[in-house]
Amino acid sequence: MLMLKEMEYVYAVYQERSFSKAAKKLYLSQPALSAAVRKAEEEIHTAIFDRSTNPICLTVAGEYYIDAVKRILDIREEMQTYFDALAGECQGTVQVGAASFFCAHILPGVIEEFQRQYPAWRVSLLEANAGDLRKCLQSGVIDLSLDVEPADPRLFESKVWYEETILLAVPREFPVNQGLEAYCLSAEDVRNGRHRQEEVPAVDLALFAQVPFVFLKKGNDLYQRAVTLCRNAGFTPNVVMQMDQLLTSYYVARDGKGAAFLRDGLAQFMEREEKLCFYKLGDKNARRAVMFSWRKSAERSKPTWAFLRYVTGEEDEQGPVSQE
Repeated sequence: MLMLKEMEYVYAVYQERSFSKAAKKLYLSQPALSAAVRKAEEEIHTAIFDRSTNPICLTVAGEYYIDAVKRILDIREEMQTYFDALAGECQGTVQVGAASFFCAHILPGVIEEFQRQYPAWRVSLLEANAGDLRKCLQSGVIDLSLDVEPADPRLFESKVWYEETILLAVPREFPVNQGLEAYCLSAEDVRNGRHRQEEVPAVDLALFAQVPFVFLKKGNDLYQRAVTLCRNAGFTPNVVMQMDQLLTSYYVARDGKGAAFLRDGLAQFMEREEKLCFYKLGDKNARRAVMFSWRKSAERSKPTWAFLRYVTGEEDEQGPVSQE
């Protein structure tokens, strides 16, 4: 039977390219290390090292053995990280789950500021889709989830962080944009919040009934909203592609493959976007809340309370949270 400890011994010899150096690193005698390596070679019925060279090198079988050991060690490290995360609450850690957009663009800066204010605590991120977030939240793998889909009020409590707007992004080269200059917004306009100003008119979505669309896949909140927006405008969209991630939809639309429904917060991370026209939509379904959720049955730790209150800007009757 292949033993993990023997694998570690073999891996140390591979790293050091020397039995004597590896033995010193492992605090073993060289004969003991040599015996452990020979035992590993006997288990696989072939030599792992070519001992005729200086420094020693791997045989063909040894190369496969080391590749396998690396994978096993990676899995062990991943397991350790996972179980450390489960125990994080006891160590002053908040586990937050969110979709890729929030993990990549929104939460890192917020977390950095929070940890500057509360240096004894840490926030760990878990990237997952909406369905997996609910499972992780219910099982206790994460303390908080950040999402746009309402959580089941029988199981979870939620607090709105902010409201975002869904915009229609249309490749600038599409002929449909001609004559709509009064409605077309640039990425800079969106960054500056012009789409939220009452005097900025909303476009009639029905004007885009004939253009190709890029949608997210079923099961995503934005997919259902996009279907509803088009239906309310009186047409069934011509969906030419469906993507897993919002950022992918943006890049595909940017490449001129179709119009896409995008969250306004995405504009903050576009570099001089000139290939898309953005349009404000008048439908109430083009607005949605971004919210934190947590299990009703869970007792929130001090770090979790502090982080939730920090991001929402709210205090309770207990006053500031102590890290003691």
